[in-house]
Amino acid sequence: MSFAPLRSSHRNLYSWFATRPDLFASESSPRKRAVWTVVAVVMVVVSLTVYLNAEATVELLGGRVKGGLAIAGAFALPPVLVVFSIVMIFVGSRRWRVKGGGVLTNPVIFGVDGSFPIRPLLEAIRNGRTDAAEITKGFAAAQDSLGDDLLLSIWSSDADRVMYVGVLRVDGDAVWLDEQPFRVGGSDYFDAKALAVAASQRPPRVAGP
Repeated sequence: MSFAPLRSSHRNLYSWFATRPDLFASESSPRKRAVWTVVAVVMVVVSLTVYLNAEATVELLGGRVKGGLAIAGAFALPPVLVVFSIVMIFVGSRRWRVKGGGVLTNPVIFGVDGSFPIRPLLEAIRNGRTDAAEITKGFAAAQDSLGDDLLLSIWSSDADRVMYVGVLRVDGDAVWLDEQPFRVGGSDYFDAKALAVAASQRPPRVAGP
């Protein structure tokens, strides 16, 4: 099955998940929704306090002359944050799960420069847990080659023992998924976060003279 390059609106695999309703389902995260609801309520309270006590707010900020910018911010910012929080309740609280299965989390994301040899690492990940040593070595190398040209993004569902791995290419303000993400599951599944932690604990490479 051919794969046409996909422009992503996020630095993750959300755009690809949306193209595969046979595999993934979108839903609202109760925890994230609750957080943004609390933020919105707090901002409403702050806004009401500021507007119902306008003169006291002005005096608190140093008067109309001295506190001009601060006063403008105090009156303008809370309503803006209220609107932003309400939007985030519906947009920012979205998450994805394996259809009929567990929630997908993003335990590993590495940004590397364009010269990083990512193919051997992807091959090791395809091989799964039997190649854990090479995966850890590759993760350590990725951590030593930080950049913003390529993003290795791994999404896992521990409940289903499955992960989806994709590489995003950053091109200015655009983010592209040039190749179909691949699946690692069953007996090949491994704890990507644990290997990433192990990689971060390896001693840094020492450059030669």
